[in-house]
Amino acid sequence: MGRTTWTDVPLVLRTRVEGVLGGPVVDAASQAGGYSPGGADRVTTADGTRAFVKTLSRSRNADGYGFHEREARVVAALPSGVQAPRLRASLTTVVDGDEWIALVLDDVDGHHPGAALDGSDVTAVLDALDTLPEATGTLADLPRAAPDLATEFAAWDRMLATGLPDVVPADVAAVAPRFAEAAQTGAAAVDGEHLVHLDCRADNLLVDADGLVWVVDWPWAGIGAHWLDPLTYLLDALVRGEHVDVEQHLATHPVFAGVPPEFVDAVLAGLAGMFLEKAAQPAPPNMPTLRAFQRTEGMTAARWLLRRWGV
Repeated sequence: MGRTTWTDVPLVLRTRVEGVLGGPVVDAASQAGGYSPGGADRVTTADGTRAFVKTLSRSRNADGYGFHEREARVVAALPSGVQAPRLRASLTTVVDGDEWIALVLDDVDGHHPGAALDGSDVTAVLDALDTLPEATGTLADLPRAAPDLATEFAAWDRMLATGLPDVVPADVAAVAPRFAEAAQTGAAAVDGEHLVHLDCRADNLLVDADGLVWVVDWPWAGIGAHWLDPLTYLLDALVRGEHVDVEQHLATHPVFAGVPPEFVDAVLAGLAGMFLEKAAQPAPPNMPTLRAFQRTEGMTAARWLLRRWGV
């Protein structure tokens, strides 16, 4: 199932988007990538106004529709100091009994970080994540990350109880009990009071012409430790094969100031188990590459932690 395109969106909703933008849309470029079947279009009006428009019908993907609603609430509540595109409008309508939603956001003319694979964008990404504030006001109602992660980070205990799956290689399996012990404190380590994105990968970030990084796609946002997103981005950089000294960033970037090394170890252990457990499951429908990606994530986290332990 491909993405919804601009012309798939009902005319009544397109007209309302054009009302927000102040003129008719003359160009719409659908953006590839991501897992959602919803529309993701960079649109331009007759007078040159640009915007990024996300659209989806409830019948196409009911869960995705809910994610769009949640993202609209989050982005609308973000303080101006957060480097995220501004929400211009969140629009809904019903056409032929089907609910549609459109999020109209400022368009960021940029590229995803890490394309050069040389680590040159990492500091700018960490700087952007450092702008995420404590969760106050409406943001204080977001779910806390720790309870969900406590379940996910218990993956090592479950795998050891039932037998380690084949996706866990021998060198990692040899120290699996140590991973399980470290992961037990991972959820407590990431508890905190800051806004967290919780899906911090390169495809949810954009670098503009001035080198500033903008954080996009906020449906999973929650409350947790300020350093959680930066740590998962460093993991993402390693997964992509970037040449980056992750330990140097941990030691020097202000976003990691005061974070105990054992907290980092606990979260890496938890993430390794979480991804490897998922990778051992059958592939979900229409997502044949997901399990291989999750195995790579898990192995990268595990091998990073083994290096930290000197194993």
